[in-house]
Amino acid sequence: MSLQARLRILHRQLSPWVLPLLLLSAITGLIYRIGRAWFSMSKETGEKILHLHVGEWLGEHGSVIYVLITGSALLFLIFSGLWMWFTSKNSKAPVRKFHRALAVAFALPLILSAITGIAYQIGRTWFDFGEDRLKLLLSLHQGSWLGPDLRPFYILFLAAGLIALCLTGFRMLLRPKA
Repeated sequence: MSLQARLRILHRQLSPWVLPLLLLSAITGLIYRIGRAWFSMSKETGEKILHLHVGEWLGEHGSVIYVLITGSALLFLIFSGLWMWFTSKNSKAPVRKFHRALAVAFALPLILSAITGIAYQIGRTWFDFGEDRLKLLLSLHQGSWLGPDLRPFYILFLAAGLIALCLTGFRMLLRPKA
């Protein structure tokens, strides 16, 4: 069996398991950032949303493992999807074409978000990163480098892309020929 065929199988087998985690992450990240920026969400409510975002109901170390699993699975799906995109012919199925286009468009920002989210959580909990390093990772993770006015739009863009990828991927799982 070719590498491309193996990756496609792994991609299809992993995605249903990680889909709920990715949707939870995208939705809670979006609610937190948009709620805080545009709707005056209280810091207390924001903290509760962030607890869901990073899996803190699993405890301090469980949260790191949750973020590590979710982020690593996202990275695998991105890289395996890109590999399939580069090594296979174009699909005629509209849903698959749209999913592939989304994957290419959102690959870099999602890779940045996954890596910085993992590094932030591991660095904060296990490696006692300094405040400056944590601020840098969080700034990259949530698009603060764009400034306070554009940061919510970056998160909206990122969340919409991840949700669309999850939904189109789920659609293809339900109809394998799509």
